[in-house]
Amino acid sequence: MSDKRFLIFIFSIWLAISLHLPAWSQAESGLDLAIAAQQLYAQGELTSAADMWQRSAEAFAAEKNPLGTTKSSINKAQVLQDLGLYPKACDTLLEVFEVQNPDCTSEQIDNLIRDVKLESNLSITQGIGLRSLGSILMRGGKLEQSQKLLELSQAAVRDSAELAGTLLAIGNVEQAIGDKYRNIQSYDKVTEIIDRQAPELALKPYQRAFSAYKQTIKNQQALPITQVQAELNYLDLLIDLEDWWQGQIERRLKTWQRYQDFRSIQAGSNFANLLKLKLNQDKTSLIDDIDRRWSSVSPSRESVFARISYSRNLTKIGKTQNVEAVLQTALAESRAIQDRLSESYAWGYLGKYYGQQQELDKAIALTKKALMTVKEEGVNREISYLWYSQLGQLLEEQGKSADAISAYTSAFGALQSLRTDLNANNQVVQFDFRQEVKPVYLRLANLLLQSDRSQSLGSLELIAAVDRPNTNLELARQVIESLQLAELDNFFQDPCSEAADETLSIDQIDSQAAVVYPIVFGDRVEIILSLPDRPLQRFTSLVSETRVNQAIDLLYDSLYNPGVNDSAVNIFNTTVIDPQEVEENMQTLLPILQQIHSWLIKPLSPALSENKIETLVFVLNGRLQNVPIAALYDGQQYLIEQYGVALAPSLQLLDPEPVARQEIKVLAAGLSEQVVIQDNIFPALPNVPQELAQIEQIFPKSRQLLNQDFTYKNIKEQLASGFSVVHLATHGLFSSNLEETFIVTGDSQAIDIDTLSSLLNSGSSSPDLVVLSACETAAGDERAILGLAGVAVRSGTSSTIASLWSVDDASTTQLMSQFYQEFKNPATKKVDALRKAQLTLMDSLQEKPPAAALTDMPAHPYYWSPYVLVGNWQ
Repeated sequence: MSDKRFLIFIFSIWLAISLHLPAWSQAESGLDLAIAAQQLYAQGELTSAADMWQRSAEAFAAEKNPLGTTKSSINKAQVLQDLGLYPKACDTLLEVFEVQNPDCTSEQIDNLIRDVKLESNLSITQGIGLRSLGSILMRGGKLEQSQKLLELSQAAVRDSAELAGTLLAIGNVEQAIGDKYRNIQSYDKVTEIIDRQAPELALKPYQRAFSAYKQTIKNQQALPITQVQAELNYLDLLIDLEDWWQGQIERRLKTWQRYQDFRSIQAGSNFANLLKLKLNQDKTSLIDDIDRRWSSVSPSRESVFARISYSRNLTKIGKTQNVEAVLQTALAESRAIQDRLSESYAWGYLGKYYGQQQELDKAIALTKKALMTVKEEGVNREISYLWYSQLGQLLEEQGKSADAISAYTSAFGALQSLRTDLNANNQVVQFDFRQEVKPVYLRLANLLLQSDRSQSLGSLELIAAVDRPNTNLELARQVIESLQLAELDNFFQDPCSEAADETLSIDQIDSQAAVVYPIVFGDRVEIILSLPDRPLQRFTSLVSETRVNQAIDLLYDSLYNPGVNDSAVNIFNTTVIDPQEVEENMQTLLPILQQIHSWLIKPLSPALSENKIETLVFVLNGRLQNVPIAALYDGQQYLIEQYGVALAPSLQLLDPEPVARQEIKVLAAGLSEQVVIQDNIFPALPNVPQELAQIEQIFPKSRQLLNQDFTYKNIKEQLASGFSVVHLATHGLFSSNLEETFIVTGDSQAIDIDTLSSLLNSGSSSPDLVVLSACETAAGDERAILGLAGVAVRSGTSSTIASLWSVDDASTTQLMSQFYQEFKNPATKKVDALRKAQLTLMDSLQEKPPAAALTDMPAHPYYWSPYVLVGNWQ
């Protein structure tokens, strides 16, 4: 569980408890049901508590007690939020405000905000309801609407004890807004802040969050737990800011060190020290204040979770000497209040603490206690994955592989159940995916594959083993498929896709395609190959993860890192191209592409040739997602010259039946003019008008929306008439962070992926193909392809074509025109249409190279290789 999500969870618990029971009407049946609901909530029976509060609301309504009805409904909404059922929670609150046919749409929210603004005398209860609704919308990413609702809540509860709770919620949403605007800053903008040695600019997006937290802490009517919550949120924000900026600095330092840019290295180190100094003063003050305030906080579930969260933050900043005492206090409080849920967390985090101290036997014993507590009385069985995973890691460290596999398998099963049964299970745990969930899948796959390995590898560089019917290999493939789904679920914070119960075999989709699953482990790269009508095959390249990552980093720096002067993206964007720079760049690129080819493709080549494979479908994970796979080089040819290449987030997400291609209509929208959003400049794309015009020539029934006409409203209106293809030629960013994934429209708006997905799904039917021709993946983000895959998955689109980096050049227009010429033929697969377009562009680049130095070289990958097809390739 990440600290930020952990703290939001604590706040939601506090908010539900803060609706004090003594304020209820004395109407007996409604009150009795409300008290019963409160007791169920305290026992961790959240689903039953929600049902009971619904019964309480109905009883109060029968007793003609509208205040009781409202309070019960608000409490029900809070529990639904704790369960992760945000749409239902939102609808419940809209009913409180008498919204007809509530569906939590943006339009309904806007109308509610308008109507509430017209009311002069909002009650405190209404203010609490607005606060709850604002918090729900924040979790759903509707930050501006959340902000407005919380401002209205603040006005309603201004003179009451509820003000502190609303100020805390305002701090949370302002923090989320700060994250949003921080995350859309370009690579160059972040580098500029570092270069200017301006930590105040790094903190600028968060000033309103800082202010709201400070007001909560100073509020004289605030409960001590509320003040502690604000301090914890404030502390967590400061830690997150330091971590985020340190990550940005380290990303750049790797590049600067490779190129011996000592001035930039010094600037990065200086900036890190300045920012740390600025943040440390506030962190120290907060820690001292939190330590003083604990004595006035009464034991409760929220206080237990607050202490656990505090222990995690102390660990992150290196103050581990107090962690054990904080967790022991949390354990004692959980047992005193007889709350099995919080007790399980206290045991589990104590186990984690001792594991970090390398006291493995003690850590294992405590982790098993956490598991036993979960199992007793069926309390929140869904969190068992956390302790099974922790147990597996501890057993693995002890060298007990078989026991570790058993524990990891139990964790894997719990996670699978958690995904498929989300609406029936408690979603108390909002986990840190990369630190706590992804390792479950990778460690289990690693141990499964290790158990399948030959024991005498010798010094061979490559080991290939044709799989006899082997459960471990098939299970390892299933685990990797499930990891892909889990990553998408985590990206959207809910199960965003309808997955098949079992992974489809390639035979069911395309008899001329093969699926390639490369998995990078610490000491090797494993490749699982799925061929039509063949058992799975497994290959191993004995190359370390460090070496693989170094190659990928160098590839990124040489090809599309804007922070490296002699990267291809900078060389080819200069007015006068330097032939020597081009030649040196190509001499760096080709050996890297050949090296990666030798690890991923060369071992498979005999099997691919023997089975007459025409298309390679890659299920990529980790840093490999940053590699333009089509450009892998065997010394003579690029991979695209031998095979069609596609990416699939998971075969479980694919419909084996291709969409019938009837008369094609393309909705083509684009941006050719410069726009500015929150001080971020998105430059003009001068070739976009020609790109859209050529699409209209190929498909006369298409529709164009250029510049000012390219708006959310106009796109939605056009989609109502049905388009099989949506082509968006505009700036955009794909990231592993939902808030960092967006496209830019002609009215200077950044549309996030949730909005874009809803937009694409708003017509009579979802488009079969979405093409994003000028977008790019986030610099250095190894999971950025999730944003791209998410567009297709979330909107129900069969396939997406987009670029790993933006090529602002006439070559994009040429490639897109050729793609649509090929795509026009219903018998041509999408992957083949893209391949032919790429090959045509490569031929053109060799006939008329952008620099004379390229005359006798293969076509430079910069122009043609960023384009990737994600999803159904048929």
